[in-house]
This record gives sequence, structure tokens and C-alpha cells, in this order.
Amino acid sequence: MKSQNIKIETDETLREVAGHGNEEYPFAYYLEDIWLFDFHCVDWHWHSEVEFVYVKKGEAVLLIGSERYQLTEGNGIFINSKVIHRFEATDTVIFPNIVFAPQLLAPVGSLIYNKYIHPLLHSNVSHQILRKEVEWQKDILVLLQDVFALQESEEENEMQNVSLLLKIWDILWKHTGTE
Repeated sequence: MKSQNIKIETDETLREVAGHGNEEYPFAYYLEDIWLFDFHCVDWHWHSEVEFVYVKKGEAVLLIGSERYQLTEGNGIFINSKVIHRFEATDTVIFPNIVFAPQLLAPVGSLIYNKYIHPLLHSNVSHQILRKEVEWQKDILVLLQDVFALQESEEENEMQNVSLLLKIWDILWKHTGTE
């Protein structure tokens, strides 16, 4: 497959300048192939939104700060808000991913936000590898696939989508030491 020179546009701090969704619905779904990006990588960037990635096909190298991970088919990752990261590939890597503002789950200042969302956003959890061999992580991966399927359907799905995201967040929150 030939590179299409897709690039992540960033500012001088490497903050991604593209918006994800809109003010009314700050959520975006992407079905991408790392191999199509310029230099076969989603270059260094960060965003204020959180991100969930699933490796549908292939293997990707993920760099978070100075840490390096091999993400294999069927596994994924949660990347917290404002965490600098990069994905690389040596071949085609199909990776559906979602990027959304945490405020989609609950308004800032609300009980839900203050008790469940804010603590994880401001914890020492910069990311969480999601492995299909770990039961609670597998549960998140299955729910992510449900989210992706919703995005690929023709139905209006915002309510179902937020419901699935809340389930994902609840599992993540319970298992990352922020409970």
C-alpha cells in the first residue's frame, strides 16, 4: 500500500490543532491505517481529549513520552488527556480509534465529573494498555468494538454511544487505582 502522506497538524507545543467532534458533541471516530500517514507514523502530538485505540489488523509501535510499546492485533490502549504520543508501523496497521472530550460523559463541576472523571484525568495514569488476555481490559476492548460498530451504522447513535463510553470509563476507573 502506498503512503498518502496524511499528517497530524500540530502547533509549536505539538498540540494537535484539528478538532475532534464539535462543541455540541465533542466526539470523533477514525478508522485509519498508520501506513498511509507521512513516514508511516502518526507523529508526535497531544490533545486535551482522551483517546482509545484498538489494533484491528497488524502491529503498531506506540511511543508515549520515553516509553515504547508494541501493540498487537486485538489489543488497544487508553491515552489520557494531554499525553504526548506517536504511532509507528512497518506495514499496514488498521486501527479504529475514538477521541472525545471527557465533558461528553458529564458536565464539569457535576458530581459524576468530580467523582469519576476528574480523578482519572488528573491521576498519574497517562495511559493504559488494553490486552485481550486480561478480563477487565478485554471487557473494554469488546465495548470499544460496539462503539466502532455504532459509528459505522447509519443510525443516530449519540445516546447509545455515550452509554457505552460511560461503561468503558467505569471499568477503567475501577481498575486504574483512582477508585
